[in-house]
Amino acid sequence: MESPSPNGPDVRTQTRRQKVVADLGRRALETDDLEVLLDVAADALIEGLAIEHAAVLECRPADEALLRAGAGWRAGLVGSATVSASAETLVGEVLRREEPFLVEDVRDEERVDSPELFADHGVVGGIGIRIGPVEEPWGALGAYATDDRSFTRHDASFVESVAAVLETALENRQTRREFEDSYGRISDGFFAVDANWNFTYLNDRAHELINPDDRELVGRNVWESFSAALERQFKPKYERAMYDQETVSFEEYYPEPLDSWFEVRAYPSETGLSVYFRDVTERKERERELELFRTLLDHSNDVVLVIEPESGRILDANETACRRLGYDRNELLELSVPDIERRFADIDDWRAHVEDVALEDAVTIEGVHERKDGTTYPAEVNVSYVGIDEGYMLAVARDVTDRRRRERRLRKSEQQYRTLAENVPNGIVTLFDDDLRYTLAAGRTFDTLPVSAAEIEGQPVRETWPEDVAGTLENVFQAALEGESGEVELEYADREWVVHVVPITDGDGDVFGGMTIAQDITERNERERELEMRERRLSTLIENVPGMVYRCKTERGWPMTFVSDACEDLTGYEPDALERGELSWGEDVMVQEDRDKLWETVHEQASKAEPFSETYRIETADGDLRWVRDYGRALFDEEGAVIDVEGIIADVTDRKRLEDELKERKRQLEESNERLEQFAYAASHDLQEPLRMVTSYLGLIENRYGDEFDADGEEFLAYAVDGAERMREMIDALLEYSRVETQGDPFEPIELEGVVDDVLADLRLRIEETDAEIERGTLPRVSGDGSQVRQVVQNLLENAITYSGDEPPRVRIDADRRGSRWAISVRDEGIGIDPDEQGRVFTVFNRLHSAEEYDGTGIGLALCERIVERHDGEIRVDSEPGEGSTFTFTLPAASERPEPGP
Repeated sequence: MESPSPNGPDVRTQTRRQKVVADLGRRALETDDLEVLLDVAADALIEGLAIEHAAVLECRPADEALLRAGAGWRAGLVGSATVSASAETLVGEVLRREEPFLVEDVRDEERVDSPELFADHGVVGGIGIRIGPVEEPWGALGAYATDDRSFTRHDASFVESVAAVLETALENRQTRREFEDSYGRISDGFFAVDANWNFTYLNDRAHELINPDDRELVGRNVWESFSAALERQFKPKYERAMYDQETVSFEEYYPEPLDSWFEVRAYPSETGLSVYFRDVTERKERERELELFRTLLDHSNDVVLVIEPESGRILDANETACRRLGYDRNELLELSVPDIERRFADIDDWRAHVEDVALEDAVTIEGVHERKDGTTYPAEVNVSYVGIDEGYMLAVARDVTDRRRRERRLRKSEQQYRTLAENVPNGIVTLFDDDLRYTLAAGRTFDTLPVSAAEIEGQPVRETWPEDVAGTLENVFQAALEGESGEVELEYADREWVVHVVPITDGDGDVFGGMTIAQDITERNERERELEMRERRLSTLIENVPGMVYRCKTERGWPMTFVSDACEDLTGYEPDALERGELSWGEDVMVQEDRDKLWETVHEQASKAEPFSETYRIETADGDLRWVRDYGRALFDEEGAVIDVEGIIADVTDRKRLEDELKERKRQLEESNERLEQFAYAASHDLQEPLRMVTSYLGLIENRYGDEFDADGEEFLAYAVDGAERMREMIDALLEYSRVETQGDPFEPIELEGVVDDVLADLRLRIEETDAEIERGTLPRVSGDGSQVRQVVQNLLENAITYSGDEPPRVRIDADRRGSRWAISVRDEGIGIDPDEQGRVFTVFNRLHSAEEYDGTGIGLALCERIVERHDGEIRVDSEPGEGSTFTFTLPAASERPEPGP
């Protein structure tokens, strides 16, 4: 590539200006805010030309121009200051010129008058360029300096580029406004359907568009009334909106008898679907016509020239160039650009053009081509600089004699179409001709494929894809050439695709090619398969849940929106009857007396964001009453309001009946125990008096007549006294046993260490007499009746000492934490208990040894068991004969239990 001309900008300046224009173009595509774009354009001039002032002037009535945007002006002027735009002024001259207007020094300028705005800011020179067509300009773009400097043609070209971006943005904005105004005047059709796809409402416009036969549609099923919609996008799109609760927008064609294209927006609601639509058939027809023009343009025979930049010599040319210019190829390759293009007077003029192209990368010029016979024709020429192994100029020219303006619009449309195709997300777009050969390929997804768009264009379908893919595509492509649209799904490059194929027709309706849109649906299919699997699992789970799964609204009648099939087994009603609202769960199924309680429970738990569980009664279809347990939770919207309730309702009638029976038996048992306690108390209390009398008279006999008894008499009297004494002890023990529940103290925290200390103090004499050794581990703090816990400890220690055998007693007391309770164990090394006899030791008056062998009433361990049970605990013994015994009982930990009454 040649170095820039000495009069042109250096490479760094060129690069900077190219970047500035590119950034401005990107901003024009990204924003609809014209004010922002105009400000960015002014800043672009400041940066690209290193000047002090830039202005965007908008034409106003009475030959005035408003300073719409700019940079470098005093505060308050932009948006309010105006300048004259009459014919004799500098701004007026700019608006009337085809080319940029360069002024080196406004002070010496005699052609036009300079605005006072320039003089006030010290403007010396600048460049002005018109924005918009000369017949009706939008305004002017100006770049101004306050120092003496000469602006070059390259500087002017840069300003032209910025103005061109603004002009394109303004044209697009106007086109968009016209489009919106045109379609905004068309009222939308509207209809609503319920959750069962039945029409609930249609406005007049809807009837006009889709019901030409004036059928009665309200109450009828939409798919039965418009069966052709099942084969097109309407059904899956509406289902998606309905079931995913997402708004969908799409365009789709409905065949005869409507034969129309519709633009559709579907909005889900609580009760169904609201659909707004409009007839866009005319727009679709215009788009098809535009697509025809684009396709014809793709197949046009333009002049194509490859040119050497320095000499302008033609290095290569297509057949069209030879035919259009009247030369054979060899003759044409002997020529240079100035020989066939009158725009360039000589080779220097050409080289200057090369510099412009190198600066801009590509330019479009209006040329005049001269044929071999000397005749000429106007041509629009696209010239690009292509850097491969070295620099080349590529020129593509076309005759614009009669159709220049129209074809220019088509070319822009084609570029927009290609750009759109290249940016199609998750897919590719292709065109093919009647030879099944690709004429266009584009789309972002090509970046992920093993083949590029460039490799596809011009290639037959059969040679482009693997055999199985090509075979599938050829069939549907051939069908498209016969006028049939189609769709196929296939696998390629380890991905899954759906390919939509439609025919392309000319103005007479004849098919001459086709278009495809291929979309990668791998993730979609995976989600669908996963969703299908989850639905199967959920269905299996619901079928096996022991109860009725439901979802309902939080209204007094609890209207159901979903009910599982178990509903019929539970209630005798079909699920559909509840889902359709023919029956109300709250009013028709629940027993009236239980409704308020459920309502209060649900909302009380919902206020705490917690699940609820409530038991209530229902009446089945057969009139039977059943008890059910409702396990559920409330569902909330984004604002935290309750919208629905879901859960499981299980039949607990049998369990409720069993619970009632158990409660009755418990009540009867408690009454029986109470009567037994009263009897035991009365019996033991009433026996005290005759026993005291027997004991007293035995004492009198011993005192008065004791000396008169012989040995047998004394022995008999001793037996009688001993029996009376043991009888008294047994009565006292029985009385104490009967009072465990009724005469106990309230529970309170107890330091077990202190209890053991008190017991050991009471047993001090026995311990010393027997040489007993009592060890203990760390003992906890428990909750209970202090006096009764002391009785248990004392009885167990006394037994351990009593049944120690021939050796001195060795006893250890330990404690072990078991959840919320403590297990206290008393272990000795005494005579032990036979396993067959261990169950008897806790029975009242059931002794394993005779009174002659060991003292006792036979009620001590039974009393221990009664006390431990009062503390909701258990007591057990582990023992082997001759190996000692370990008695273990449990008490609640003090920190884990409240302090109940007796």
